[in-house]
Amino acid sequence: MSELQQTFSRTQQILSAYGNADTDGLRILYLPSAISPYDRVQTLRFYGFITSLRMKVDINSIQESVLPNLEADASRTERLTALRDMEWRSARKQISFYLKTAHVDWQPLFDISLLNRLPYYQVNLLPYLTDNMSFDTSNDCVLAARITDAGYGLLEGQDRITIYGSVREEITTLPTDAKEISFATPHSWQTNSASQLILPANPNRLQATIINTSLTNEVFLNYGGMASLGQGLTLMRGGGSYEINLSNLYRGAISAISANPAVITGIEAV
Repeated sequence: MSELQQTFSRTQQILSAYGNADTDGLRILYLPSAISPYDRVQTLRFYGFITSLRMKVDINSIQESVLPNLEADASRTERLTALRDMEWRSARKQISFYLKTAHVDWQPLFDISLLNRLPYYQVNLLPYLTDNMSFDTSNDCVLAARITDAGYGLLEGQDRITIYGSVREEITTLPTDAKEISFATPHSWQTNSASQLILPANPNRLQATIINTSLTNEVFLNYGGMASLGQGLTLMRGGGSYEINLSNLYRGAISAISANPAVITGIEAV
């Protein structure tokens, strides 16, 4: 039995580019990673700390922004007003950022004007999210952005926006006396339109992973001895997978079926 809780961490990269082919649809910038990428229902996720988030703006489809010509004795208010007018009242594109959780749908956070300032310029996005060194996210938090029409259309021609940054992800494990896996048995099955038992009940099962290697057919799984077409757990063609582990442990029989012949592979660990 482990006597101390442990924290595992890793760094994830944020990288997303927008060009003239992008519509005004939302694009996810950061979604906390799943603990196991093979889980059918990925409920266990890291929580993250966005430590860096920047944006490169390269806009040339609109007229170049003219820097305000201010007198040397211009007041602070006059300077701020001139900068505001340049950013929000001149020709511009726009990108909007959104946040959601499992319980609250997409909420707008902030907009950024995208100007033609040769050759290009950078924007530090982190201060828009937090005044701290990092923006803390829960394991159900999703950050997204989209190009929006501010009266001058979407991105055109050679316009390009690149958002990049890094996230430190962590997960804390609690003490456990769960048995560790000692060995695994590999399997390969040929499925067809007749339901078949692929794994019998096993009281010692600790983990099992099943992967659909067929490039043309879906495979349907069921707990128990009989699977049905179009029902149950769907393994999508070209690598769809399902994992049983300590978070969803099942030790009974598993059956499979497919409309046409398909090959699935997997392991069962005890």
